[in-house]
Amino acid sequence: MALFPGARWRMMSPMPSARTSTTLAPTAAGLLAALEGAAPGAVRSRAIDRLAYAHDASHVLLTPQAVVVPRGADEVAATFHAAARTGVPLTFRSGGTSLSGQAVTDAVLVDTRRAFRGVEILDEGARVRVEPGVTLRAVNARLAPFGRRLGPDPASETACTMGGVIANNSSGMTCGTERNTYQTLDSIDVVLASGTVLDTGAADADARLRAQEPALHAGLLAIRDELRAGPGGRKAQRKMAIAAMQSSTSIPAPSIIRRFLRSLRRHESVTSV
Repeated sequence: MALFPGARWRMMSPMPSARTSTTLAPTAAGLLAALEGAAPGAVRSRAIDRLAYAHDASHVLLTPQAVVVPRGADEVAATFHAAARTGVPLTFRSGGTSLSGQAVTDAVLVDTRRAFRGVEILDEGARVRVEPGVTLRAVNARLAPFGRRLGPDPASETACTMGGVIANNSSGMTCGTERNTYQTLDSIDVVLASGTVLDTGAADADARLRAQEPALHAGLLAIRDELRAGPGGRKAQRKMAIAAMQSSTSIPAPSIIRRFLRSLRRHESVTSV
């Protein structure tokens, strides 16, 4: 790029941050107490810890009010309850490879990488059970002796983790739409915003969801019927789905419901040759 004499250049400043200096306001006592109650000993509120999580792979800079490093699904569920009581949003982060600021926040950041790195090979490599904090490359390394690998192949596979791969329906240069994340997902353990924990692979998953989250279950069925109805009947079905979802404040956004619906679909194989 050539610079011409006398030319004036204006640089775009980074995305605005609520706190960009090293002098940070202390975490509110009520919020800190609620989070500590949800995940005892797993809450980080020191300036050095908050600043360490203030950026991801993007140019966005946002300093969290606190960082929670849960050690199990029960603490994730309890953290959801604490956030609901205090009215502070949660942002979940694992690999932090987002280029658009998805893994930073000026609210509460939940680190799901440190304590969730398990990998279990099933059925001689035909399936694999993974936790959200393990990298895609690490999973493929475990599958390699069986001559298999996961379908999605994003460019960031050495650093991206399975939590983000699944949440973003990652694909890649070679997998297309036939071997993307949704097409190779067999089942998933989910923690809903209400704190409900559900294993979609369990035989009674549908019955449990209907009993514990009736409004969410009704919304999912309405979306299913909308898809089955085809273009002609979708408008009416969409209204039914929105009405069902709005009947409960604990229901996730429609896009999340759609993802959850897709995750309920069972597929024959998780890994590919």
